[in-house]
Amino acid sequence: MAGSLVIRLRLALGFIQYAMNLLWEVDRGKKSPVSPVAIEIIYTAYFYPLYMGEVAEMLGVSRSTATDHIDYLEREGYVRREPDPEDRRRIRVVTTDKAGEWILSIEERLFGYIESCLSNMTEEEQEEFATLCTRFTGVFDNRTFGEAVSQMKTKRDDFCAPLLKRRRGRLLRLEETADERYPPVADKYTLRRNKMMFKERIPETEEGIQDIFTVEIYDMMQRNLRDEGHLPAGEYIKAGIASGEALEIGPGPGYTGLEWLKVTENARLTGVEISPEMIRVAEKNAADYGLSGRVKYVEGNAMCIPLDDNIFDAVFSNGSMHEWEDPVAVFNEVARVLKSGGVFCITDLRRDLSEEVFGYMYNACSPEEIRPGFKTSVMAAYTPGELEELLEGSELSGWKVIGHPYGLVITGKKEK
Repeated sequence: MAGSLVIRLRLALGFIQYAMNLLWEVDRGKKSPVSPVAIEIIYTAYFYPLYMGEVAEMLGVSRSTATDHIDYLEREGYVRREPDPEDRRRIRVVTTDKAGEWILSIEERLFGYIESCLSNMTEEEQEEFATLCTRFTGVFDNRTFGEAVSQMKTKRDDFCAPLLKRRRGRLLRLEETADERYPPVADKYTLRRNKMMFKERIPETEEGIQDIFTVEIYDMMQRNLRDEGHLPAGEYIKAGIASGEALEIGPGPGYTGLEWLKVTENARLTGVEISPEMIRVAEKNAADYGLSGRVKYVEGNAMCIPLDDNIFDAVFSNGSMHEWEDPVAVFNEVARVLKSGGVFCITDLRRDLSEEVFGYMYNACSPEEIRPGFKTSVMAAYTPGELEELLEGSELSGWKVIGHPYGLVITGKKEK
């Protein structure tokens, strides 16, 4: 994995946090039945004796706040108060069967997740991983999880790597400050995984997909990507494209634009497509979505968009840029049809995929008949540096090129 040791660990731990969100059922807007503070109380009381006088100190809150938390958990049926049999002046917090069932259901998913991940390792690697994790966290047989968390709380201000930085009045993004603070480590493992698949760009087509059979296969592939949640409609929303008149360049069978359109309100979409067969399929798909009244498709070449100046609030495109005969001409057209302040977001493959990422994406292509086309598309795609050079020679302003392991994004706002 490319990057410094700290970056690699941060990414790994970030993924674990995401997995934990799935386990705690707080993903996709779901709300956990108990708060993080309540979880700490339930787990502590489940595994260790916990007394009312200790809750406030454990949580670092006032006694009245600690009592409020216990009152809530008692009302919800997760805990009950009981006098200690050996000292009835001390009140112990005891978990109920409801709390026990909740903990066991969470632990079932957690243990299942760990078992699934460990299955990718040899027995020796599993043992080494377990040893390294205990050293990294400081949690082992003679030092409990509670003790480790308590120490982390007392030293939380010491665990700070300064990442808030501004440059010319702009707050830098995390990846910018992290890249400066943690330079990549070029070890053999990193170099092997980051080896570029195709150094020389080989153009694929300048006429789009015209024949009926290939159009149908491409439609199936795009439908599969939609069903698996891989189309970037959500990225366009994040980029600020959420309403108004939008233009999609190279919509193909239309799924990306239609997925975007169905989650927007009072938005309309125009698609410019070079292939009449693709337009036929896109119009059918729009009818299936029930969105024919909000979208229209126009036959044309993106190098000379057959539409007026300054009429769109946004422009987006997915997976067609590598087919553009003259990308600079298309960027100029984007600048022409966009209103001042209009937003654009163009996503596509990248040619400098690592061998591992290319192999994963190639094998994931469905139906299999589309795989040769995926390979030629990657060979026709650009690298981040090539795109920046092309954009610098265009009339499009306010752009930024973002590279992901699996593709590229050009995003920004027309400045004038």
